[in-house]
Parts: sequence; structure tokens; C-alpha cells
Amino acid sequence: MAVLSNIASSAHACNCSAPFGTARCAKPSRTPLLCRAVSDETRLVANDQQAHRDHLSRRQAILSAAALIALPTLSFPACAQSPGPPPGYRIHQDKLDGYRFQYPQSWTPVTTSGNEIFYRNPYDVNECLFVNLSSPSSSKYKSVRSIGSPGVVAEKARKQYLRDMMSTRLGVKRETNVVSASDRTGPDGHEYYDLQVRMKSYASRAQLAVTQAEIDAAMELEWDRRLITVLGSANNRLYEFRLQTANSTYEASKEPLLEMARSFTCFPVET
Repeated sequence: MAVLSNIASSAHACNCSAPFGTARCAKPSRTPLLCRAVSDETRLVANDQQAHRDHLSRRQAILSAAALIALPTLSFPACAQSPGPPPGYRIHQDKLDGYRFQYPQSWTPVTTSGNEIFYRNPYDVNECLFVNLSSPSSSKYKSVRSIGSPGVVAEKARKQYLRDMMSTRLGVKRETNVVSASDRTGPDGHEYYDLQVRMKSYASRAQLAVTQAEIDAAMELEWDRRLITVLGSANNRLYEFRLQTANSTYEASKEPLLEMARSFTCFPVET
């Protein structure tokens, strides 16, 4: 069919009255030349218009790409991003429960502690940290103030730590005292309590002695530790970050320890 159409078009353009099958006219009429000229001019105009449209399309694409590149800078300034940890530290962030803190990269996690998260210093048995959270179904803490003032909370914490660390060994005695209790506003705008409790453990060399006086006379200091606690509230839950270290080395490592404690923040999560 296409061949027949081409033949029909050629016969018509030739303007020759010779019957089909005879020699074609060697001198075609001027009409086909004029048509071809007009057609060529039309194609040139169409090509120019298409080139102009292509130029506009390319220009629009370049402008759109430039706008996309500039958009993140306008919408998300660098100051809105969470700062990274200092050298030698890592960030632990729990997006499901809503808390975040930094810890030394040499510390290792302990998965059998029963706490929400637990890290310890493999080179010092006295240093460790963990996080505990209240139950989401049975607690409605709108703020950390819901549990009392810093001083009242510190005293409650001291008694609780003493019960938690109670030993069943004979001739063992534990003592605690509140070192400090204060409140502060964190970088996220939430209120936090900073507590410090000192705990000592004594053990008697004469735990099988007959009288208590003989047991007490043989008491020796087992360990002396500083408990650094941060309390915060979010998602109607109470968050406890506790950092433990030896009291004898606290002053020497005070700044990095407190920096770790202050790095703890709790934040809202989607439910």
C-alpha cells in the first residue's frame, strides 16, 4: 500500500497525460517546485521554533536544578542539625523510646544487665552507665517537677540506691549521702535534674564474730563510688540516666563525666 501511494503521488506531481507504463515526462511543471520551496521554508520555520522551545526547556531545567540545590540551604540551616560527638565518643540514640547521649567509644554494651541500655568501661570496673525508663502505660509525667524538687528527689534516690545495693553477705554495710542536687534547662529546652550521691561499701574481716562490736571493729572499706544521675521527662515517661565512677578518680575525670551526663536528652516520639 505504501508503494502504491508513492506511485500515485509521483504521477500527480508530474502533471503528465501519458498513460501508465510509458516514459515519464522529463520536464516537470513548476508547481511541485513551488510546493517544495514552501514546504522547505515551513520546515525551517518549524525547526527554528523547535530550537527556541528546546533552548527554553534547557534554561528552565537549569533554573529548576539551581533552585533545588539552594532549597536545602534555605530550609535546613546547619545550626538546626544535631551536633556530632567529640573525638573519641559515640552517640547512642533510641528513636523508639526517645532519648540520646554520648559515651566513650571504648566502652562496650552489656545486654544481660536488665536495664534499658548499659555500657561499661572494660578497663575500669568502677565505671559504667545505664538508662532506665518508667512504664509508658502506668506513668503520666508531664515534667520532672512532677516527682518533687531536686532536693526531695535526691533524698528519695539516695534511699532507693541503698535498697538496690543492699547485700546479703554477712558483715557488709553500705552508706550513702547526697553530694549535690540541682535543676537546669537542657539545650532542647526541657528541664532536667542533676543529682550526685556518694556510696560506700564496708566489709568486715570478722563477719563470723560473736558480737556486732567485734564485727564493726574489723570493718574495712571495699569501695567508694560516685553516682551521677540525670532525670528528665518526655512522652509522659520519667527517664533516668545514671553514670557511676570511683570517688577517688572523680576529680581527675570530672569534666568528661559531667559532659557525658549533660549530653543526655529525651525527646518526643511519634505514637
